[in-house]
Amino acid sequence: MDHEQTTEVKKKGKGKIILVLLLTLILAAGAGIGFYFVWQGANYIVTDNARVTTTLIAIMPTVPGRLERFSIYEGQYVEENEILGWVENSEAMRSPVKGVVLHTNAVQDQVVSPMEPVAIIADTSRIHIQANIEETDIAKIQVGQPAIVTIDTFGSQQFRGYVSEIGLITQAELTGNAMFFTTGGTFTRITHLIPIKINIVDNISLDNLIGVNARVRIPLRQSALNSVAARPVTSANNIFARGIVESLQRRNIYTTLGYLIERVYVEVGDHVTEGQMLGVLVAEDLLTDAGIQILEAEASLRMAKINLATVEHNHEILKILYDTRSIPRNELQQSEFLLQSAVATHQQAQALLEATRVAVGQSIIRAPINGTVTAVIAKEGDVGMGRLFVIEDTDNLKIITNVREYDIGKIELGMEVAISSDATGNAEYAGVISKINPAATAYAPVVEFEAEVLVTSPNTSLRIGTNVRLRIILE
Repeated sequence: MDHEQTTEVKKKGKGKIILVLLLTLILAAGAGIGFYFVWQGANYIVTDNARVTTTLIAIMPTVPGRLERFSIYEGQYVEENEILGWVENSEAMRSPVKGVVLHTNAVQDQVVSPMEPVAIIADTSRIHIQANIEETDIAKIQVGQPAIVTIDTFGSQQFRGYVSEIGLITQAELTGNAMFFTTGGTFTRITHLIPIKINIVDNISLDNLIGVNARVRIPLRQSALNSVAARPVTSANNIFARGIVESLQRRNIYTTLGYLIERVYVEVGDHVTEGQMLGVLVAEDLLTDAGIQILEAEASLRMAKINLATVEHNHEILKILYDTRSIPRNELQQSEFLLQSAVATHQQAQALLEATRVAVGQSIIRAPINGTVTAVIAKEGDVGMGRLFVIEDTDNLKIITNVREYDIGKIELGMEVAISSDATGNAEYAGVISKINPAATAYAPVVEFEAEVLVTSPNTSLRIGTNVRLRIILE
């Protein structure tokens, strides 16, 4: 065998080795992928049939009529019991929950009826992940079971959650697509889906993500549980929970006068002191410049004061003259009458000025507390009716949280709490438990009790409305 033939044989041998290696790698990869799916199937329930959702509330008038003062817009946040609009000659339509306006179906001055909603509001306090689980897997899931959630908006980022509710009816029944058949017909067996709710425990706002697709993995075994931080759990020395930052004192400034808003003097973020002027309302049937009324009343009072001083001075002189028998008694009596009249005129001028100031004061909106303006609903030129401003004490904060029934017996008033959030980085602030609701605020399937944590650290970076993590220190 010459040199060229030897080289050719070696090349073919190497080619076979490479081919064998490639086949081996492919088989190994396939086996690895197969093993992964088998392992995942044994350790997790996984579904891509999930999305961010919440309770949606339709706002409908109670009587037909023309829609008045309806100016809400899609994406607007509304407070519970906030006035959304009026139907002519009827009561106001109010938001039954704190939430965000997802859709509006009407405009001001449109004729509406009780059969059609004018707006759809999403309850932001009940946002959760709804996942649909195959009926063959539902028996493996229990309320309180940890879950790992990815949301399309955040890519592969994982969030911790737990199963808060398991549906009692299939999606087919919920949507009206249930199948019916007779014994004489044919039937194709279909695996039905049962909805479950998953609450997210990580610090993330889902207010603007309603309807976004998600992926859910529910660990079934302890080995899987060890690979992910599960829902808030109780350790020997701590109870972990989540909460929302609120101000210790919050005031909604309302008016029922129906006056036009002439001036607005503050903006969101402004610090105000008690009694500070926030805005001015002007009644159409009063003078356009309320200050003129005060000036006229003050001028009348000044004239009354001057007249009273003059009459008093003259009366003192006449008293001296009468004592020296220089004038008769009737002149002194006439002076006394003039003095009484001057005193009465002065008192009337004082009362008029006070009444004018009260009347004008009704059209001046003032801050009831020291704090920060967190909302300005009033707009110059609009009719002032309902809520105009919101002022909150941003220097004194509290956190509202919920404690589960199996932990409620372990916490007491005055217990120390460590507070942290994603918005403040690695900072940890101090707080104490200041209130514990004696009655449950959420019932089956998960019983919870509301508690309040007073933030005791000064000058924190916590912001009202943000989510925080709480570590209740038991020892």
